[in-house]
Amino acid sequence: MSALTYETLPLELRDRVPGFDAIYAEHVRDYDEVLPHVLLGDLVRYLEAEVRAQGPESSALRPALALLEAGMSAPDPRLQELIAVSFLENLDRFSAFYPIITHELGPRLREQLRAFERA
Repeated sequence: MSALTYETLPLELRDRVPGFDAIYAEHVRDYDEVLPHVLLGDLVRYLEAEVRAQGPESSALRPALALLEAGMSAPDPRLQELIAVSFLENLDRFSAFYPIITHELGPRLREQLRAFERA
């Protein structure tokens, strides 16, 4: 994988997260372009649906969270903000799937999530 940036994350998600290519295609049809912040909201809903259907063994959950963890480690501050604001803040703390998804977070994502929970 090449360096992950704000611009490349949407394509990486499309290419590396099983089943997300259909969500990506629908997003582009709806908006005529990629809106990264909106797409990350789509990712939250997609992962919740995947976990609802398949549980923690969802084939999409770990690849998606691995990409987001890599993004939080990347030097691109816009990418870090995108992931923090449009993915982590969109996770529904009251959802039955929240503990399943957050259990799989890497250390940087978990650290950022704790910062939101304290705020």
